[in-house]
Amino acid sequence: MLKSFRIILPVLILSAVLCCYSRQAFAQKADYSRCEGKNIKEIRIIGANKTKHYIILRELYSSVGQPFSVKNVVRDDQSLDKLGIFSYVNIYPIEEEGEVVLVIDVKETIRYLPVVSMSISDENGISIGGGLKSVNMFGRAIQFSGVALFGGATTIEFRLKDPWVTGNHFGYTAEYYHRDRDNELYGFHEISDEPSLILSNYIGQNGRMRLLIGYQYITSDQPGKTLSDNNKDNVITLGYTLGTDTRDYVNNPHSGWWTEFGIERAWNLDVSEAFWRGIIDVRRYVSLGGSHILAIFSLATLTTGTVGKDVAVWQQFGLGGTNSIRGWDLGSEIGKNQFINTLEYRYNVIEPKNVELWGMNTPMGLQIAVFGDLGAAWNMPDEFKHKFIGGGGIGLRLLIAYVGMVRFDFGMGQPGGKLSVHIGSGAKDDRQRERVR
Repeated sequence: MLKSFRIILPVLILSAVLCCYSRQAFAQKADYSRCEGKNIKEIRIIGANKTKHYIILRELYSSVGQPFSVKNVVRDDQSLDKLGIFSYVNIYPIEEEGEVVLVIDVKETIRYLPVVSMSISDENGISIGGGLKSVNMFGRAIQFSGVALFGGATTIEFRLKDPWVTGNHFGYTAEYYHRDRDNELYGFHEISDEPSLILSNYIGQNGRMRLLIGYQYITSDQPGKTLSDNNKDNVITLGYTLGTDTRDYVNNPHSGWWTEFGIERAWNLDVSEAFWRGIIDVRRYVSLGGSHILAIFSLATLTTGTVGKDVAVWQQFGLGGTNSIRGWDLGSEIGKNQFINTLEYRYNVIEPKNVELWGMNTPMGLQIAVFGDLGAAWNMPDEFKHKFIGGGGIGLRLLIAYVGMVRFDFGMGQPGGKLSVHIGSGAKDDRQRERVR
């Protein structure tokens, strides 16, 4: 599925004053090795005026009564970054009578934000609307988003995520999407409703697991697009994934791995047909020194069954466009299976910084990129090697709160030397995965 390109008006105003405090990795801060091994007698939190202190404390590897460790503080810094609720984090020790007071100095980002939203999609053009977003509801790092868009497509969406309810980061994400649009890729008018629930949990420090329970109700105004004869499909999906996350930071990773291996089973209740889908998603980030980053992504999605019998037309993948193979039009290749690979060099012109205006804080940064994409979509095994398309180009990215990244990519690849302009929200590796519908 295509996600919307969100224009958050207050945040864009703040982008004009990119300055103030730098949001940097702990490794770039002062040398605190002199405190190594000394007992931590207190953890002192500064700046968390709305956030519950236990939300911060439970993310820390450092604890009262344990020896101070620079390694743990680096991990503390990264854990607090993953919460996504602070525009600035600084962790440092103060020596007192041979012991250590560990100071957690944070600046909270905007907790609730009315948004003016615009969706620019490869299929439906421009839609405009608004809503409300929060990354820190009730001061508990709960994320909420409610947005309605009208124009090229009518979209209503709600999302609620609590990253840690109990146990080792046992949490949930509940989502609902309603769409009323022309499905240009497959040639029909679509009205669909898609609620889903994802249960997630850490396995140790870096391991991750997720359980997906999803439902899709979709109608078509054209015959042959759904599996049922009444032009309606009701699909229940169950999925399970295992993976790892060793990234140093979430929104602007410089190093580490993100991997996920999943299996899904989808049942079409109208025709008593089902298929299996396997997912392999591997992402690697390599620091080339300073603000230079190399990002490598590879996503394979393999589906059993036959299109038109077990797999509906709308459940296929269309390659090309903002979130798959840039430099090509959406739908340049179509199939029930997909294989997408990306190599991307990134340079942070401005590392994410805290911006403060009118008492509000938000992290912002600027990045340029050079990229290459290569992928295929196919149905039959003998089609695979003939279905590859590739493209490359350059891009400009604005790193901001609530969206993570706004991308302006300029790519070429398809015959004729056409320059394609792609505008999208969120990192491409996240968005291409969300196309798995």
